[in-house]
Amino acid sequence: MNDILVDVLLSIFGGFILTTISLIIFQVVSYHPYSRPIVPIFFQSISVFLGLVIIILIDGKEISLSSQWTSILESSLILGITDIMRILPLFYVLMLYFLFRASTRTPLESPLLELLESE
Repeated sequence: MNDILVDVLLSIFGGFILTTISLIIFQVVSYHPYSRPIVPIFFQSISVFLGLVIIILIDGKEISLSSQWTSILESSLILGITDIMRILPLFYVLMLYFLFRASTRTPLESPLLELLESE
């Protein structure tokens, strides 16, 4: 495969694994008596392992039971974090644009508000 395509795929799956691990942490931390986090945590854990397997298959390294899995997971998470940090300024600019646009918009006239004001 092309090296650029491999880097893009590793970054995408690294970001996917990073967000899924963040969701697992959120499920565990936000536990309350009415929540049932077992099923979501189970499927999120399976998706982390599937993402890791896909990264191992894309990377083309042999699968062994040594610490190679942890190093591949660590490198893919680092790639995911750095790529998310590269994209964040774009999201901040878009959010600032939409907030500015919403603050300059004139409010719609509501007939119910006019009734309240007339009383």
